[in-house]
Amino acid sequence: MIGKEILSQTPITVSEAGEIVAAIEGERTYEQNAVFEYAKRVAPVDAEKARAAVEKLVEIGINRELAVKIVNIWPKDKIDLYTVLAKEEGVSEDLYDRILEVLGE
Repeated sequence: MIGKEILSQTPITVSEAGEIVAAIEGERTYEQNAVFEYAKRVAPVDAEKARAAVEKLVEIGINRELAVKIVNIWPKDKIDLYTVLAKEEGVSEDLYDRILEVLGE
């Protein structure tokens, strides 16, 4: 990436990163292969479902960066979600329920 300029930044999920790398035609670099293998191992859901979940979380008031973090971990219950959001202030009990509802769909 030497000499490349960053034009914009948008947080994406691990699933989406894997999808982007999978779409590369031709031979992939070592780094691209590493990203692809990592995404296959740790992504909790496919890219389409991850994108939809991030959008729904943003709609209920979660900022995009935090929504991506939540989707990458995909907590199954409130205890896991509490762990993910431990340092976040102002998260109500209702919001925890709504987040888990989005992830349960």
